[in-house]
Amino acid sequence: MAKFLIVAIALLFVQCRSAGAANQDCMADYYRTKAPGCVDSVLSQFRQAAAGSKADPSTIIGFLAQLFVVSPEDKQRILNDESSDHVRSVHLVALYRAGLLDDARRFAEKHQLAALLQKLETTRPASLAVVRPSSTPADNDLLIGAYMASGDTAFIQRILENFSGADDGMASDAMRMGYMNSKFGPNLTPKGREENVMARAGCAKYQCKTDPAKFLRVLTLSSAFWALQSLAQGDDGIKKTFAGFFARDTRLKNLLAAEQATFENYLTALNNYFAELSLIGDGSIDAEAMRALAETAAESTSGWMPGVIFSVMGDNISFAQSPKKCVKYTSPPSNSDDDSTRCNVTALFSAWFSSIHCSTTSSAWCVLKQSVTLNG
Repeated sequence: MAKFLIVAIALLFVQCRSAGAANQDCMADYYRTKAPGCVDSVLSQFRQAAAGSKADPSTIIGFLAQLFVVSPEDKQRILNDESSDHVRSVHLVALYRAGLLDDARRFAEKHQLAALLQKLETTRPASLAVVRPSSTPADNDLLIGAYMASGDTAFIQRILENFSGADDGMASDAMRMGYMNSKFGPNLTPKGREENVMARAGCAKYQCKTDPAKFLRVLTLSSAFWALQSLAQGDDGIKKTFAGFFARDTRLKNLLAAEQATFENYLTALNNYFAELSLIGDGSIDAEAMRALAETAAESTSGWMPGVIFSVMGDNISFAQSPKKCVKYTSPPSNSDDDSTRCNVTALFSAWFSSIHCSTTSSAWCVLKQSVTLNG
């Protein structure tokens, strides 16, 4: 079960990246340009990818739903011109989410989509006009798509309002996961570090095996945070709405500032860990991976403060002392040939501790021990 959930988390972030990556085509600029042929181009690309794609279509559903509401002419042309059964099913969902129920019924009858319509009428997903993301990450993408069709920042505001009802720990964890996704991709883990350690940490903290709804809330918040930050780089409307939302809420503003500082310190700590400790020598550590990660982490401009631990989602890096000054540690079995030492440190941002285990008989290697629990 746990393994399935970790895979599902990674898949979710891969799917959510479709909204954040949408600024690569005309859809993200449509509300500004109304470019002739843009909608046809988007549908053509979707039609070609649909057969083998596992990506969630929520962004394009939201885009079409809003377009159908504001432009009856485009709605009629798009529905009449479609020949793909798969894309027709997406059109039907878009009509339903747009609240155009009579149109949805006529379209379903015309194209033998009664089974899908019955499923929609049974599950009754919220219409675009009232949907507010909570524990369904796809709702973020639905509203982002609607924004792309209209430029109405009320859709973005609704996404962000999910943070208002989240407690401090949940909001902070979501921001942290969003930052890690933006830098390191859907595994939330730098190359060269323990794979999926952060996803497992989140799953454990929020008891995803027994109460998946709470963890899905964190994932919904974090995917929103990542997608909106990504889109804000090329969209002033999203940028201003995002900044304004956090500026107006003192609690969230302070949490965001703390997470920004922690993440920048984490990147700097990675740089120091891999670049300055030179943990390469016996072949047990991938030198190429560590050099690449050091270069990535070096992009951070924040200063590094010795004597504190920098922890992000279960990946802890300690620089309390240099390995040469580690105190003796008697953890290895008495029959071990390896005389090891350990540095412990009190965490600045959490109650964790981390340690660097160093070999005193061979200076060629050092291993950072990691926790698998979230901050807080």
